[in-house]
Amino acid sequence: MRRRTTTVAAATAAAALSAALAVTVLALPAAGAAQGDSATTFVNIGVNHDLDYTVGVEATKKRVFSVSATVSDPSGVKSVSYELWHGEDRATADGVMAGAAQCHKINEFTSYCEALVTADPNVNLRSNALAGLWYMTPVAVDGAGNVTRGEGVYFARIRRQTSMSQTVVTPDPVKKGANITVKARMTVASWEQKKNVPLIGHQVLLQYRKGTSGPFVTLKKLKTDRDGWATSTVKATADGAYRYDFAGTSLTQPTPGSADYVDVK
Repeated sequence: MRRRTTTVAAATAAAALSAALAVTVLALPAAGAAQGDSATTFVNIGVNHDLDYTVGVEATKKRVFSVSATVSDPSGVKSVSYELWHGEDRATADGVMAGAAQCHKINEFTSYCEALVTADPNVNLRSNALAGLWYMTPVAVDGAGNVTRGEGVYFARIRRQTSMSQTVVTPDPVKKGANITVKARMTVASWEQKKNVPLIGHQVLLQYRKGTSGPFVTLKKLKTDRDGWATSTVKATADGAYRYDFAGTSLTQPTPGSADYVDVK
C-alpha cells in the first residue's frame, strides 16, 4: 500500500473559503509522499450542508453534522474518512474529530462520500478555546489500496451557540413621545462549565419595525453588560416592535432576538 498526498481542491470551495476566511492555507504532506503525485481528487467539499462551513454547538448537547466531498480516482474509490483538527498543525492538535463516510458511486471512477461527525462538549469540545477555525483532512483509499490524504483549502467553523431572551419593552402601552426601556439578555454556551453563561461586552443592535410588517431598522448599537443584558432607552413614536440582534463572531453563532410589540397611545 502506498501513501500519498494530493493538493487538488474544488475551485468553488477554495474561492468561497479563501474569500470568507482570508487565512493562510496549510499544506501538510504525508510522510514520504510528494505533493501532487496522487491521482485522487476531492471536490465540492461540504460541511453541515452550509456554504458558510459553520456548526454551532450548545453547552451540553452533542451536535452531529455532515462532512462530504466528491472523490475521484482512476482506480475507483474504496473508502473515505474525514479528520477535523484544531491547532497549529495536525501533530500538535488540541482537538480532533473524525468520521467514516458512506460512499455512493456516481460512476466507475467517482463517488459522493458523506460522513457524520459528532461535536460533543463532553468529549472533544471540553474547552471554550476550541471554538473557531478547524482544519479538515479527507482521507481516501482507492481501488488499488493506495491511501491519499487531501491537504488544501478545507475548513470548518465550530462555534459556541448563543441565545437571547425575549425582548421586553416597558411601559406598554405608552404615551407618544414618552421614553420606553428595551431589555434583553444574551448568553453563550460554555463548554467548560456545561451551561449557558452571560455574553459580556459584545455588540448588539437595537432594532425597530413600525407596525406589524416590513423590515427592522437599526436604531442603536450597544454592548452587553457584565450580566449579558442589553438595555436601552428610546422615545416611543408609533405602534411597532422592538428587538435586539446579535451578528455573531468568529467564535460565536449569530442570534436574532424575539420582538416585543408596543402600543403607542
